[in-house]
Amino acid sequence: MKNEAGKRILMTLTRFDIGGAETHVLELSLELQRMGYYVVIASNGGVYEKNLAHAGIPHYKVPMHSKKPADVKKSLRLLKDIIRNENIEIVHAHGRIPAFLCGILNRKMDFTFVTTAHWVFDTSHGLKYITNWGQKVIAVSEDIKTYLIDNYHTNPSDIYVTINGIDTNKFSKETEFADIMEEFSLEQNTKKIVYISRMDSDRALVAFQLVEIVPELIKLNPDIEIVIVGGGDVFDELKKKADAVNNALGKRYIVLTGGRTDIYKFAALSDIFVGVSRSALEAMACEKPVIVAGNEGYIGIFDHDKLEVSIDTNFCCRGLEPSTPGTLLRDLKILLTNSAEENAGLGAYSRETILKNYSLSKMAGDCITMYNAALDEKKYDAAVLGYYGFSNSGDETLLYAMIENLKKEKKDMRLLVLSKNPKETEKLYGVHAINRYNIPKVISEIKKSRSFIFGGGSLIQDVTSDKSLWYYLYILKLALSAHLPVMLYANGIGPVNGEKNREKVREILNQVNLITLRDEDSLDEIKKMGVVNEALVTADPALTIDGIDSQCARKILMDTGISNNEKILGISIRNWKGCDGEFWDKLAKGLDEVCAKYGLTPLCIPLKHPEDIAISKTVASKMKAKSYVLERNCSAEEIVGIVGECQAVVAMRLHSMIYASAKCVPAIGISYDPKVSGFAKYIGTPHVIDVEKFNSQEFIQQAEDVFTHREEIENNLNQKIEEFKEKAGLTAKMAIKLIER
Repeated sequence: MKNEAGKRILMTLTRFDIGGAETHVLELSLELQRMGYYVVIASNGGVYEKNLAHAGIPHYKVPMHSKKPADVKKSLRLLKDIIRNENIEIVHAHGRIPAFLCGILNRKMDFTFVTTAHWVFDTSHGLKYITNWGQKVIAVSEDIKTYLIDNYHTNPSDIYVTINGIDTNKFSKETEFADIMEEFSLEQNTKKIVYISRMDSDRALVAFQLVEIVPELIKLNPDIEIVIVGGGDVFDELKKKADAVNNALGKRYIVLTGGRTDIYKFAALSDIFVGVSRSALEAMACEKPVIVAGNEGYIGIFDHDKLEVSIDTNFCCRGLEPSTPGTLLRDLKILLTNSAEENAGLGAYSRETILKNYSLSKMAGDCITMYNAALDEKKYDAAVLGYYGFSNSGDETLLYAMIENLKKEKKDMRLLVLSKNPKETEKLYGVHAINRYNIPKVISEIKKSRSFIFGGGSLIQDVTSDKSLWYYLYILKLALSAHLPVMLYANGIGPVNGEKNREKVREILNQVNLITLRDEDSLDEIKKMGVVNEALVTADPALTIDGIDSQCARKILMDTGISNNEKILGISIRNWKGCDGEFWDKLAKGLDEVCAKYGLTPLCIPLKHPEDIAISKTVASKMKAKSYVLERNCSAEEIVGIVGECQAVVAMRLHSMIYASAKCVPAIGISYDPKVSGFAKYIGTPHVIDVEKFNSQEFIQQAEDVFTHREEIENNLNQKIEEFKEKAGLTAKMAIKLIER
């Protein structure tokens, strides 16, 4: 076959006997082969080898089931030869030992290395430190993805989620099974309860429970047979118990088949199926009523109501109530006494669920998406720079909103964020992050990106310092030098006062590919600096954040000491040069009068931790009214939700005004920087006081105007906010087009 890039794949696993993971690998390999991939399997072998031989898929016997030093050494040598001789491009490991071995080889050999997490591993005794999840990992359920993040700190952007794909042609109610009826002397007119699993100590709990309750089941319906399929380390123990029950009842009610490869026939012959994971899904494909039960827990009779929890746990019941003989007996009695129509309805819904959610093509497609991401020499879709990792709520909100908006347009968006606190950034947002001050690392990593996004906020200004501006312009220049398409993402610009600074900004901005701005004042500023590049005014991405719901927000407020019936005046302030004790006295006096007049409880909402907390407490102490300070370091969604519970907001921090606008809450701006007054003008509010001209009386008058026309202001914001959200969404669409170009 033609050797297209990424088309030659080696699957590695411990054994190839009956089991959920093994069947997953078999079906995945067959489907990939049908799609034109060349697949090779390495394992210690097993019953499925003949399936591979029939399909023409090579299998190499490698003792990866063993931890003995001699076998480990042999496995490494054999795998190395296979990868070289078969010209393998992608190694896909399934299981801890295969992943460990392939990880060792990956350090020395040129291949792409990925893994699948089929189950949760023991992480005690240092085992987590020898577990290798490769460049990318695909989890077979959302709860396993969470397990990888929590236990191995795997970056969420490196985790893909798939399903156990089922061959719905092979697993069908039309499947012929007369030969196994004859082989095991099964009766024609009995109801058959089938259970399929490996008979190992960590898998066979429900098989033992089934055997235990057989005497009770035959009291209800003596015309039943229990067929238990699978072999393993507790098979002999189970057979001994089953023989004892059969002897006591004087008839063979329980049939143990041992290990089989024709699982599809047993699924098709069942009238009621009991099991978990892939076995349950295969029986569902055969339109059987299924009781989902296993060692991990108990879901029960699968129906519409059980769909969500079943999908969430990948039909493995992890974390749910344990299976007991009593619960199993209860649900079997229901299915045994149901009408034929009722059970047929359950079976039809089961088949429908498989066709919709568990196709082989989807499973293979998910893996191909992962393969392509791992193969891509460009590791990231975009590198993103902003004031991130400094515990500033406004800038963290921008990053959160930007990521959410970009992922709406491109679900598998791969981002690299330059952050002061990369570990925290990765944890919060599920992206890759590096230290923004590690310049050699920044240079090497942005070269692995398809594009460069200069994040929102007022980064291009020299009011804070020249040094800050020079840093941002330097990184922009690095991205341009790497020939990346560069975008300014809903930036606020200015003020830039130094003439040399203005010249440098003009030089850089005239080279970038796309400029989007958050307000008209920023557009005016770059025009005055001589920027001739086309620029578009969109909207601040933070305007798209809905925030947590009212109930959750009120819970946080109650934890702060504010009861549900209190009306809140939100206050977001910061230290600023020129804001001396007299300024804060005036503000406290104005806040007191407004709160007294309108029956409001003052709540200080710090947006930068810990800096804003101290000044918030200072102002609170100057007020006569009982006031509160939200000391908890809340997420962007939490802050937006809390602001939504306010009657009005006093906004010195720009993003407190943006949050208020997003929730259609009236705001009174205290402008310490043109960006505050610029946004107020953009959003259409006249209620802004310059920090240098602040006096209590004007503040009180502004508040009176707000509360007099509060409904009108809210309606006006409500009309505008949808337009702004649309513009913010447009920024993300433009970014994706730039990346794809």
